[in-house]
Amino acid sequence: MKRSTPSTIAALSACAVLAGCSSAPVDGAPVVHIAEVAKPSPSRALDQVLPTVNELATILGSAGFMGQLVKGGPEMLLQGVRESEATPIDCVSAGYRLQKIVYQASPVRSVASQPWVGGDQNGPTYSGFFGAVQFATPDDAQAFFAASADKWHRCNGQTLVLHQPEHGVDGLSRITDVVVDGRDVSALVLHDDGSTIQRALGVASDCVVDVEVTNPPGAGGSGAHGAVGVANLMIQKIGVS
Repeated sequence: MKRSTPSTIAALSACAVLAGCSSAPVDGAPVVHIAEVAKPSPSRALDQVLPTVNELATILGSAGFMGQLVKGGPEMLLQGVRESEATPIDCVSAGYRLQKIVYQASPVRSVASQPWVGGDQNGPTYSGFFGAVQFATPDDAQAFFAASADKWHRCNGQTLVLHQPEHGVDGLSRITDVVVDGRDVSALVLHDDGSTIQRALGVASDCVVDVEVTNPPGAGGSGAHGAVGVANLMIQKIGVS
């Protein structure tokens, strides 16, 4: 038996370390395969997703003024409705904008919102509220939207009761005209104080947009057309943000 020399052993060791001692030709460069790591959701400037005054004038047909921009983490979600106050609880999503009890079970990363007031001396004053919510992943946003669209559909024709013992009377909101259409869902909400609310929810990538338009001119005959228009604008912005 031929004994291996020290130089042969050293060469074999080097081969094991560098190339696994494969039978590939010596002039072939070793190939390194690196598994691609899943990418997290991009960091978005959510305020850029919100509509501008000029965009709202085009969609809603009225000049107006933007209120204060609010942005931050999940703590920026609204807490106007408590879980113990609303019946049925699943209808809060359709009846009220950007509520914490609606989003709290989902992995929300960031929130941006801004109010708007439209109209002038020649017409009725109405208002809007526009929010954008970024989730941990696009799958999380899609799952939230799908669950919300199902809730809105099941709440069509129902009355949401907001128990307000401190006021001695319950607030009533009738949800109607629910339409589920691809990337958005919309509804009309008729409050017992006489106000008419257009609601729309939309999804794109890892974000959900949450839109409310209150008492727009001709609201009774156009469904939630104005709110849907704003939601679609914000969805388009997410695609380029």
